[in-house]
Amino acid sequence: MGTSKAGKIIFLIVGVALAGAFSAFLVNKNVHDPKYFNSVIVFSQEKISLGDVQQGPQVNGEFEFTNNGDGPLLIKKVTASCGCTGLVADEKKEYLPGETGKIKFTFNTEGRSGVNEKSITVETNDPKTPSKILLFTCNIIVPVK
Repeated sequence: MGTSKAGKIIFLIVGVALAGAFSAFLVNKNVHDPKYFNSVIVFSQEKISLGDVQQGPQVNGEFEFTNNGDGPLLIKKVTASCGCTGLVADEKKEYLPGETGKIKFTFNTEGRSGVNEKSITVETNDPKTPSKILLFTCNIIVPVK
């Protein structure tokens, strides 16, 4: 009993699709595998002092980084320690070796006073430092009434 022509074509299409999917998986795995390429995120500063600021307005700051590795650096996730800190990460998520980027933030000083220290966590594909904690501080001055 012979196999129909349509059955052979379907078998061929499924086989080609499986081979293509497996090849794409291997290529993607190797592109992001630290055995082949290491990304290394290096920040110009990991702690920033914004100094004395008046209570009320938002203050802005940024952390600049460079990919000092020999493979692509992927910024997976950026989170703030509290809701008073807004993050404005670059839309770009992948940085080639030597490229720089910035993690920008805003801090709402409304209702706060004295010394405040907040953190920002950056998650990447850097195999040695997959999670980096950045700190910023400021001294909030309450206006005299």
